[in-house]
Amino acid sequence: MVSDAILYLVIVDDIWHSGEWETIKKSLPDNNLGSRIVTTSRVNAITEKWCDDFDALVYKIDHGYDYNFYRVDFTTQMNADVVGEGFHRGHGIVKMCRGIPLAGACMISALAKERERQEQQGLCVLGTRDVQDRIEEQVTRNGIQNTPGFEPLVESLDLGYNHLPHHMLKTCLLYCSIYPEGHYFKRDDLVRRWTAEGFVCKEAAEDYFDELVSRGWFQEFPSYGNKLQPMMRNYLRWKLREDNFITCTSDGVPSSPVGRLCIDYWPSSDAVDPMSGIDWHHIRSLVVFKDAEKVPYKHLQQLRVLDVQRVEPDYVWDAPSDVLENQHLKDMCGLLRLRHLLLVPGVLEREAFYIPGIAEMPAEIARLQYLETLQVHGTKIRRLPAEIGDLKQLKTPDVSCWNTQLPREIGNLQHLETLRIRGANIREEAWEIIGTLKKLKTLDVGDKKELSGIPRDIGELQQLKNLCVSSNPRITELPKEIGNLQHLKTSDLSGTGITELPREIGNLRHLEALNLAGLHTITKLPRGIEKLQHLERLNLSGTSVTKMPREIWGLKKLKNLNVNIGGALPFEAGRLSKLERLPKYVHKAWKNSDLVSSLAGEILSFERFTVDGGLTVGTKHMHIPQWIKEHFNNIGTLDIRICKLEEQDLKILREMPNLSNLMLRFEGVPRKPIAISSGGFAKLQYLTVDSPEQQIVLRAYLAGLWLL
Repeated sequence: MVSDAILYLVIVDDIWHSGEWETIKKSLPDNNLGSRIVTTSRVNAITEKWCDDFDALVYKIDHGYDYNFYRVDFTTQMNADVVGEGFHRGHGIVKMCRGIPLAGACMISALAKERERQEQQGLCVLGTRDVQDRIEEQVTRNGIQNTPGFEPLVESLDLGYNHLPHHMLKTCLLYCSIYPEGHYFKRDDLVRRWTAEGFVCKEAAEDYFDELVSRGWFQEFPSYGNKLQPMMRNYLRWKLREDNFITCTSDGVPSSPVGRLCIDYWPSSDAVDPMSGIDWHHIRSLVVFKDAEKVPYKHLQQLRVLDVQRVEPDYVWDAPSDVLENQHLKDMCGLLRLRHLLLVPGVLEREAFYIPGIAEMPAEIARLQYLETLQVHGTKIRRLPAEIGDLKQLKTPDVSCWNTQLPREIGNLQHLETLRIRGANIREEAWEIIGTLKKLKTLDVGDKKELSGIPRDIGELQQLKNLCVSSNPRITELPKEIGNLQHLKTSDLSGTGITELPREIGNLRHLEALNLAGLHTITKLPRGIEKLQHLERLNLSGTSVTKMPREIWGLKKLKNLNVNIGGALPFEAGRLSKLERLPKYVHKAWKNSDLVSSLAGEILSFERFTVDGGLTVGTKHMHIPQWIKEHFNNIGTLDIRICKLEEQDLKILREMPNLSNLMLRFEGVPRKPIAISSGGFAKLQYLTVDSPEQQIVLRAYLAGLWLL
């Protein structure tokens, strides 16, 4: 137990359980002496608890940007005898370390160990570039688990892997290592594949994905999806080999029967086919990334899951090297045990290449009586045969192909749970068919310009959880029957012509995401919005909503709120404790009841997307308020309306350590010129003066300052 009278600095690394934090917290007195606690964790729930207990400042390492390793590259500050002369920072082994500082340190250690090995064996010591080549080759061939120097990284990853709470969560994570290095995957696609493989049900798969993201296993790229960090993928790929879970051809062509096979490499040979030794008859799950047209589909009679993925060429002007054609799909229709058929073949969505590809769905598709999942988006199929109505077990057809025609027989599929027909060619009568599919949980009819409305029958789809009607400008009304969808979790209305939301939307008590982006005719949110107590994401960008109803600040689970004007939000948004990317000073201010009371008459807004936060004071003040110095001294941007700027005001501004952007909006003409000298203003770069008659004098040049 630390004494109450002691000033202390405590560093605790890698906390995994909240119980551990509770034990540590009891031993650390809050004696208000300026003590500091530095902790690290890989679990988001732990960091959230730190915020609740200590109002902690949380820094989240961003693994999503490849340039991070360069921006904080310690190798540039090391002596040549550590990294070696000629160290190549753009080398493949260096790129594999990006986003994980420990990986970079282990790489340097591996270089040193390799040089030491060469010296001990009396070998000619290679140049640094050659040593880097050797380390990369060893990591690729044997894994970081068997490369000297990477022991600390392996130990750290072992700890993270072994602490995963469920065995099947580990299985799902291992599965991700079959994706080629740098390959992006979408959340819905990965969930679909986990479900198809029988690892877990859909609802649990979604939770598993979120759990892996929260523990830092996936890199997130908002525009592309997710991917595994290369060193993490290398670690998992070796465990995949150890467990003999899935056999990948890049690790060697299997000589004994296998149940799950991933073709990510097809050896070339001028003589005998190197893949001829594979026993295709025993394979039950096949994932293909390479040379899909070479696979002997007719021989896969025991196959349950067939997943043909798309891998883009290295250069955008290159055509794909392998393309499936109609005959391949016809051969697949002879796999009578098939339950899941997922085709995302190597056909680029560009008109520059005139590639045959799959252009026809054969009538023989009706032979696949056990088929539950059919995914053919990205193909050139323009018409589905009437025989598709014979697939009585089909639950998830994804036929989001441009202008594909759907037959009326789609209404015979009474087990359908997911229907994605984005871009498909459907008419108004299609709603009559959709209305008969009572088991639907996900419906996506986006990007269909001919749709002119949503029928009232939509309220009869009582099991619907996800609804997307985006990019349909002729849809101008949302029927009030939408309020009958008591299980609805996500609703995407973006890009429609809807002019007003019915108040019945407040009945959607389980709604988690509402996307209204681009609905410029929407001027206000409906009454009853405060009833959506499970709402986590609300997108209002591109709408005409200029004032937030105060009821919205009662949505305690709201995490993501997108608005129009530069990302600025009213100060009241600080009530939303879970709202992401809020500046720390806003949360802290709302925990101070006296401060909140004193600011009751102020018109304040803040920016979320600046490093140090920004504050706009819309209320007119005679001077710079003292509460800015006391509670908002560390902000980076200040926009304020004032009548006077005197020495005591300048003193407050000069001493703001992070102030880089200052906007002074004078309500009247200053009686005498105002001089701003170079003293203080440690980080000021931009100064904007808005005055009826500018009388601001810059007494001295401030380094890097722009006067606007």
